[in-house]
Amino acid sequence: MRKDDAVRCGADRLAEFSGLFTGRLGLITGASGMTADGCFTIDVLRQLYDLRVLLAPEHGIRGVLGPGEAVHTHVDTLSGLPAYSLFEDRIFSQDVKEKDRVYLPPAEALAQLDTLVFDLQDAGSRYYTYASTLFYSMRAAAAAGKRLVVLDRPNPIGGELVEGNTHTEELFSFVGLTPVPIRHGMTLGELALYYNGEHGLGCDLAVVPVKNWRRDMYYDETGLPFTPPSPNLPTQEAIVVYNGTCLLEGTTVSTGRGTTTPFTLIGAPFVQPVALAQAMNALALPGVQFLPAYFRPEWGKHAHRSCGGVRIRVLDEKAVRPVALGVHLICTLRRLFPGDFACNPPAQGERWHIDLTSGSTELRQGLFSAEEILAGWEKQAQAFLPIREKYLLY
Repeated sequence: MRKDDAVRCGADRLAEFSGLFTGRLGLITGASGMTADGCFTIDVLRQLYDLRVLLAPEHGIRGVLGPGEAVHTHVDTLSGLPAYSLFEDRIFSQDVKEKDRVYLPPAEALAQLDTLVFDLQDAGSRYYTYASTLFYSMRAAAAAGKRLVVLDRPNPIGGELVEGNTHTEELFSFVGLTPVPIRHGMTLGELALYYNGEHGLGCDLAVVPVKNWRRDMYYDETGLPFTPPSPNLPTQEAIVVYNGTCLLEGTTVSTGRGTTTPFTLIGAPFVQPVALAQAMNALALPGVQFLPAYFRPEWGKHAHRSCGGVRIRVLDEKAVRPVALGVHLICTLRRLFPGDFACNPPAQGERWHIDLTSGSTELRQGLFSAEEILAGWEKQAQAFLPIREKYLLY
């Protein structure tokens, strides 16, 4: 790739869009906030402009915290800047549709800035929490009269394909705030435009686009350094299948958390690996192979127990249809191990986790075949395309 054709993220174009970074700045970022030459966005933004505060999403400013682990307001050791939490419970207003929790920049942080800058790498998934962090940050910025600038990054699994159902409103949560398909095929910059346009946030929004990125590009084709967007998405292969295997989080099956290969390794103590691998390979799902495997998670679900399962080998990342993969896995596990496979029940007053991630009750109820579920979900994905088209930048 010639230098003029190199893919460059919004974080690489800070000087080029200098007019957007006026006044006191706050930066929402994490471990993925990095330029093409390996510098943290925090450091580059601070050298060029007046960066006053940091705001930390799930996994924290430096990306070392575990899934769901609370982020506490603190001073970032490397920069010396105050880092305010975006992953603690706060009440915003009574009319917020999200019924459980809201995650908003605190008033104390907003009072110290004029412009809020957003730089996080998405995983191309509705239930990846950085999209929800963006939604709430836009809402808060609008309420406080602050501009929000998204430093856009590529969708790591491309921007052409859309898969899965659109989330039903009664199941909105932090792992699905708006009715977009599971695999939405948009960048966070495009989602920000969609949030403003379709959900009336009224945010003073600007997007610094990715230079030279095409919608058919996956992340490993960009030439950009790969930084895991979160601790349990350590590889491009894990991101490719994440939209499918993450659906198993609300079941009795491990998604490989606590191993070195999360989301490409799934199983449980009751799973017979050869039987599962044979059944999944017989489906001839495009782009993947299922290998029988044993593993023992060091933490998380089934910690320190021997599990049987399958390792998902990606043969052709652009052929993989992760949502279909996940639905077929759940239906196959239910069929092969009916006495042990189940969806984890919610705590009192909570909702079923699998319903929240899938945006539907169909996977939990088990009344329909994988083919029937996917046919209905495809109709919903297709219906979303005209809405999506209005906000595409690339």
